[in-house]
Amino acid sequence: MRPAGLAGPALLLVALTLLLASMPAWLHLPLPDNGLVLTQAALVVDDGKVQAVTLPHTVRTPEPGRAVIRYEMEFQLQAQLERAQTVYIPAARHPLSVAVNDRAVQLPADSPWLQQAQGYTSLLRVPADYLVQGENHIVVTLVRRDAAIPFYLSPVHIEAGAGLDRSPWLALAMAGQGRIAAFVLHLVVLLGLLTLWTARRHDPLFRWLALIGSTTLLANLLDIAQVLDGFASWAPAQHVLMCAFGLMALGVALAAAERPTPRWLAPAMIVLPLLLLGLGLLLGERPLLVTGISAGIAIGGHIVATVLLATSFLRTGRWDQGLLAVPFFLVAWIGLGDMMVVTGLREAPFLLTNYVRPLTLLTIVIVLMRRLANSLNSLDEANDLLRHKLNEQERQLSSLHARERRRAAEAVLEDERERLTRDLHDGLSGHLVSIIALSERGADAATIERSARAALDDLRLVINSLDVGDEDLPLALAGFRERLEPQLRRLGVGLDWSMEKLPEIGGVTPGNALSVLRIMQEAVTNALKHGPARHIRIEGQRGYGGAAVIAVANDGGGGEAARAGHGLSNMSRRARSIGGDAVFERLEGEAIMRLTLPPRLLDA
Repeated sequence: MRPAGLAGPALLLVALTLLLASMPAWLHLPLPDNGLVLTQAALVVDDGKVQAVTLPHTVRTPEPGRAVIRYEMEFQLQAQLERAQTVYIPAARHPLSVAVNDRAVQLPADSPWLQQAQGYTSLLRVPADYLVQGENHIVVTLVRRDAAIPFYLSPVHIEAGAGLDRSPWLALAMAGQGRIAAFVLHLVVLLGLLTLWTARRHDPLFRWLALIGSTTLLANLLDIAQVLDGFASWAPAQHVLMCAFGLMALGVALAAAERPTPRWLAPAMIVLPLLLLGLGLLLGERPLLVTGISAGIAIGGHIVATVLLATSFLRTGRWDQGLLAVPFFLVAWIGLGDMMVVTGLREAPFLLTNYVRPLTLLTIVIVLMRRLANSLNSLDEANDLLRHKLNEQERQLSSLHARERRRAAEAVLEDERERLTRDLHDGLSGHLVSIIALSERGADAATIERSARAALDDLRLVINSLDVGDEDLPLALAGFRERLEPQLRRLGVGLDWSMEKLPEIGGVTPGNALSVLRIMQEAVTNALKHGPARHIRIEGQRGYGGAAVIAVANDGGGGEAARAGHGLSNMSRRARSIGGDAVFERLEGEAIMRLTLPPRLLDA
């Protein structure tokens, strides 16, 4: 299904393609406004045959290889000139030399960037003394070094040159600066493509773009090498590379259209140029046959790639596919025109295929920048979406956390309420029941008072344990001592208290602190009840492995009675509930209860 709103972009790409394709027809180099224009010449070839021709003129020799032709022109001057003149040749194909009145005109230094076999512009300075009043004779000689590319010469202009010298377009065309800039751009783009390919090896499009960029660079280097002395024999290698460009364009189009690449395509890029190179070596006298086959494959590959990209663009509306179709079409179109020029089917001053390569690189840069922009936009959108989802999740988590805190607080409060209820039931209720029973049996006031005081002590233990926190056991023990000393003093019992050596204990909660205090209270009660003790010693010690030991010793002799009752079993049960142990032992003249606590108490 064709995306909505695609007609406008498609028409824009078509207009851009037609504009670029028609540029060779309407884009021309500047011409002087005055001076002489030489359009009639006598053509002299190697065999000495003379022919009158009109410029611009093309000569296609039947045999390839080195060839030389001369254009001889006559012109009249009404007076002796006092300043130097300019010989301006807008277009010539193959290296030239110029002589005025049998005196050679100095030529600029050869530059490999000019690619003279493909057409170039020449602007030569002729000293005033080279020209004479009356009839003058100028000879332009063109030399073809190899291959079979036709000669071409445009009309020759002779004038003062004041306007042409200041033309930036003319300076750019003659100095080859455009090709130098394109070559530098090519290197930068190629480095970027190779970097992207190494980082995204799984993406076939970057692999094909890196490959086409590398091969284009090799072709440019071979173009430059042909101009240098000793490297002219490299021309066949440059010609057979053209077929590889067509196959690479097909690979790029398939990757950009997200279609599978045939397995034969990658090996064909290597095998086919080698076969054509071997054929060219066998047919050394007919190089145009191999060049024509290679160029035909290149043009066909670019046409197929253009059709693939154009149809995919119309189907998906993706701009990168439409943009890549433009240079591929232009390469095919201009390459077809250059083939017609080489074969003599049409006349044109320049071979333009190599000049389209920078357009392909420029399009690749645009596609990559567009992909980068789309990736950054997608990343921004993803970040905005993630940020929105994160804020939403944070709000939900905050609400859940608030509800969980309320639920946890309610659960803690409920647990504490249950613990208090249990502690009061296990401790205070037993004492109250005992007081009621004693009262009903008519017990004496002293007995009832002792039971009431025991109930009060148990209630104080429960209340004081409520404010105990982690590592606050010494504080609870100090409160226990404050309540214990007055009681023992009234009973005439001495107390020795020492907790300096007691190590720190973690995990202290109101519940397990109450268990510790009740164990100690039970030990003191047993000492008073079964002793009867006259002196009680309570001290804290460091046990094995960082454990804490609280010893409650008395000088009474009621050890057997203590073991026989339920007090010791209750102390042991409470000690185990918090991870400790309670042991009773009787030594000579002394009974000791040792409560061993772990470094971190369990929650009772």
